[in-house]
Amino acid sequence: MAGKTTEARECAGQAAAGTHLSRRLQRMVLASLAVHRLLLIEQDLPRLLQGICDRLTNTDLNPAAWIVLLDSEVGSVITAESGLGDHFGVIMDLLRQSRLPECCRLALDREGQVVLHEDCRQSCCARKPDRSCSVLAVTARPRSGLFLFLVIELAPGAGSDEVEHHLVGELADSIARGIRGLFAAEEGRQREKRFRQIEERFQLALDASGAGLWDWNIKTGEMYTEPDRIQHLDYREAGGQGPGGLEGVIHPDDQERVLRELNEHLSGKSDEYRIEYRVRDRQGRWRWFLDRGKVVERDENNMPVRMTGTHQDITRQKEKDVALAMIQSQLHDAVDNERRFLQSVIDGAVDPVMAIDFEFTVLLMNRVATRIFRVDPDQIRQGGVKCYQAFAGRDRPCDNEDYPCPVRAVREREGPVTLIHRTYHGNGINNTFEIEASPLWDRDGELYGMIEVARDITDRLRIEEELRASRSHLYQLAHHDPLTGLPNRLLFRDRLKQALAKARRTGNRVAILFLDLDHFKEINDSLGHDIGDELLVETARRLQSQCRESDTVARLGGDEFVFILDGIRDRASVEVVVAKIRGVFADPVRIGDHEITVSVSIGAALYPDDSQDMDEVLRCADMALYRAKEEGRGTYRFYDSSMPPVPGHRSRG
Repeated sequence: MAGKTTEARECAGQAAAGTHLSRRLQRMVLASLAVHRLLLIEQDLPRLLQGICDRLTNTDLNPAAWIVLLDSEVGSVITAESGLGDHFGVIMDLLRQSRLPECCRLALDREGQVVLHEDCRQSCCARKPDRSCSVLAVTARPRSGLFLFLVIELAPGAGSDEVEHHLVGELADSIARGIRGLFAAEEGRQREKRFRQIEERFQLALDASGAGLWDWNIKTGEMYTEPDRIQHLDYREAGGQGPGGLEGVIHPDDQERVLRELNEHLSGKSDEYRIEYRVRDRQGRWRWFLDRGKVVERDENNMPVRMTGTHQDITRQKEKDVALAMIQSQLHDAVDNERRFLQSVIDGAVDPVMAIDFEFTVLLMNRVATRIFRVDPDQIRQGGVKCYQAFAGRDRPCDNEDYPCPVRAVREREGPVTLIHRTYHGNGINNTFEIEASPLWDRDGELYGMIEVARDITDRLRIEEELRASRSHLYQLAHHDPLTGLPNRLLFRDRLKQALAKARRTGNRVAILFLDLDHFKEINDSLGHDIGDELLVETARRLQSQCRESDTVARLGGDEFVFILDGIRDRASVEVVVAKIRGVFADPVRIGDHEITVSVSIGAALYPDDSQDMDEVLRCADMALYRAKEEGRGTYRFYDSSMPPVPGHRSRG
């Protein structure tokens, strides 16, 4: 009898537990439905995660629930909890240490399956050290590299079965799908924002060019022009017939040309409709316009259906061209031809313009840039083209010193930069470009790219180099003797001023030596001026061989030479140099079939011993030379105050 009573009690207990589990499952189903309703309406990720945790916890269901969203690629973590309160800080501490709670590790090992952890004693789950708790944990992946951990704490004594496990697993999968949808929606909004920015930049570029836009439906004859661009040509006034319908306002001399260019493009013979022509304005004046257009739609028979383009008033530019031509016609023929050539180069050049973001993606390029860099415009419009691929044929951003990266430069400086791109072997471009790059800001004031204008400066650098060479040649002619290459009288006086100024600072002396070739006139008259010139050249060579780096030897004219000896201590130092100079003429000079024996006469003066005035010390050296020649030539003399003035003296300096 007692056994039957015990068995009856066990059956009653199992029935009660089954009833309790059934009620719990019903509440879990209701909570799951609430979560699914939230997934349909909530678009903010943090509020969504918090709402899920709140709906999975209450006094009749689960004491706590928490979610961890972990990005394994960047290490970022998003969390939400309900029921844990301050105790959730223990879980956050583990996550900051790049550690997963024990229940999450078990769920990760069995990804996609619900794990029942009945003896979780880890501090993150058990709120008291001497107690354990039971949790349901499951892992899902909203997308690659992103892990979702859903953990539900069970009430003490509450059980769970496979049906509930399946329900929790499906719930985690739904949450992952909902998060995936939020990310996709946000990415769509970002793409739309980028498209708006690109559209705005195109409109800005159009406004900056000063051109008006037109769109011509060729089948119906309807013509759209911007209503707020009254200063531009309005095709509607011509009856909406497109460029060819303006015969009443186009200059008679231009009408045939306009129609011919238009028809060639419509028939497919030209890639672009582009023409300059004159139009009568409302005041009856003729104004120049530049038209550009292109067929953008054709039917199944390849007949044009739609054409769009721009029109731009270029009257002022034409007037400037005429004025410039009038000025050029008044210049010298040679200068005029050179200026005309340079002007034609300038007029024919249009700078390439590009917009590039900080991911090195080309956002837009003008036609000149695509032509120069040989880039397909369709690829740019489709996106994804990197600037280093398009311009340099590289597989990574440029880091060459001769080709500095303007994207990095603008990002680092957060302001305009000017760079020089030297000759390089990328994409067939071999000229030198000056790059002017300016920051590109969005409406929120965030710097996200740059606008680059490239200017070919190859010709300018060549002309500057030629100008420097020309100036150097002119300086050489103005300051050096054309026969011997020695400094002439002008450069000699400049060097002497510098030497005297240095002597005043240092307290040293400067020696001036005047030299004449003895009997040079007889040699020149008897052997001829060519031999005389060769003798002077050889004399200059021998004198230069005795010069220190700080000394100067110059030719004043004829056979007259002069030495400036810098940093002299006394007369003895000068006599050493004089001896060397006389020694170099010990050997005869051979010129052709002639062997000429040469001697020199030398006069020396010291600064400041003989005089502190530059012109006066030159006269002293001249008087010393006169005395040396008077006393027999082939010798030298130092200036002495007792020397009489030179008859008919004229300063050699």
